[in-house]
Amino acid sequence: MQKGQKEYAQRKALELFDAWNDVTGCFPKFTGYYYEICSVINDAVEIGSMVALGVEFEIKDGNLTKREPDASPQAEGKSDE
Repeated sequence: MQKGQKEYAQRKALELFDAWNDVTGCFPKFTGYYYEICSVINDAVEIGSMVALGVEFEIKDGNLTKREPDASPQAEGKSDE
């Protein structure tokens, strides 16, 4: 992924949401609900970029984190025997 592509994707996703929201009026602008849904959209773009790059991740307690590779023998399918 080139520099700025994720930010571009986030801007476009939020522009699309704002266009939809302007028509539906579902989330009043500049309220807590509005900012929460914007945060969810940004998280979705982040997940999409991680999937596109083949980065393994996990969601713990509502936070998106990169999964660190486990170097233990069991993680590689090897046994101690």
